[in-house]
Amino acid sequence: MYTISRFSQLCKMSTRMLRHYDKEELLKPVHVDTTNGYRYYEKSQLETALLINKLKEYRFSLPEIRTILQSSDSTLFSKMIYAKINEISNEMSRYRQIIEEMQELIEKKVDLKQAERRSYDIWLGMRNEISVVSQRLQINIDDMDTYIDFFYDKSKESNIQLQGVPSAIFFDEEFTPNHCDIEIMIPIIHRNDEKISKEWQIKKLPKKMVATTLHIGSYDYIGYAHMALEEWTEHNGYCLDGPPYETYLKGSECDCHVEEYVTQISFPVIKKATQ
Repeated sequence: MYTISRFSQLCKMSTRMLRHYDKEELLKPVHVDTTNGYRYYEKSQLETALLINKLKEYRFSLPEIRTILQSSDSTLFSKMIYAKINEISNEMSRYRQIIEEMQELIEKKVDLKQAERRSYDIWLGMRNEISVVSQRLQINIDDMDTYIDFFYDKSKESNIQLQGVPSAIFFDEEFTPNHCDIEIMIPIIHRNDEKISKEWQIKKLPKKMVATTLHIGSYDYIGYAHMALEEWTEHNGYCLDGPPYETYLKGSECDCHVEEYVTQISFPVIKKATQ
């Protein structure tokens, strides 16, 4: 058997990391001396340690590595590999886009530190009563387009005539991209209740005063639009009268650059009561 120090040299892992893998039940020592707490490993465990290193190099998380190590299903491993390839490919595309943006900044000699925060025009109007089909979901934010596409496909099967583009309400108190609490809504002009999926809800949004603005560009910076509406609402003596929502007028379905995306942000508002 190897001491933890010797095993660490062989597999190129720190002893601290090996203790962490023991705690995570990825690579447990075959023996722990009860008198001094020394950990010992077998020669056969070196192969597992090297596999963990390789899977980390492939960008698998520790929970994913644990699943791979504990499963004998080769099909599951292949699916996880394909999923990781897609994930890394998407990340590479995003990095290429970032590089292009940075090169453009250099060419145009833009100083980001001196750049002013973009301004937004705010409109106040009355939203008429409207019927929508909606579904509340707990999903990965990256899968949102897939669910919206599914919405359109199912609506056709269910004889629901959609009118307009999708909107979304985000209920999370903080941004959790892997598990977002979202309600997707699409206006409708016709319905057949008998064919509605049990996961869906058809409801009426009441007539309400709404402050809106348009955000043009990547969703990464849509927070600026929300901030502009918050400031306008407070400055003009209004307060929220329902959850804000985003309406996706132009997005990935248009096969255009993210800088061409158009999103309408809406704040249902009511005038504050005067003291």
